[in-house]
Amino acid sequence: FGSHAAYGVFDDAKPFLKWCMRHGIACGVLSNADERYGDSILPMLGLSDHMQFFTFSKNVGVEKPGKEIFDAAIQDAQPWLCLGNKRSDIKQLMPEEVLHIGNDYQKDYVGATSAGFHAVLLDRYDEKEVAKGWREGGAPVFKDLIDVVEWLGR
Repeated sequence: FGSHAAYGVFDDAKPFLKWCMRHGIACGVLSNADERYGDSILPMLGLSDHMQFFTFSKNVGVEKPGKEIFDAAIQDAQPWLCLGNKRSDIKQLMPEEVLHIGNDYQKDYVGATSAGFHAVLLDRYDEKEVAKGWREGGAPVFKDLIDVVEWLGR
């Protein structure tokens, strides 16, 4: 976990996170990875400063695609909804107000949509047949986060 060599940041990650912050969108990590991912790896890569919350399966006791981890993410995100707003204007975050971005059909798309979230998948490695199956299953599929921004703007 302590070596930078084993990890990298996609070129669109930081611009996407900065775009979200400028637009008052709270961003976080919802992962089946060990919590050290949030403690060590994200800070080492310079990403943790751009995220408001972290939800890890080990802390929740349930992995994606379990609904409980998605419910926990809503609770973890709730305190950050005041970005650009007065705290008195903030209402309870509802699942249908959340977009989950992932790369696994079952864990991310099915898990998120079953929990009431919107969800999209990233096909970062141009796996045409895999992405085709995702689309056939109803998932919006994008190459990168810039495509997600453009989709959100429609």
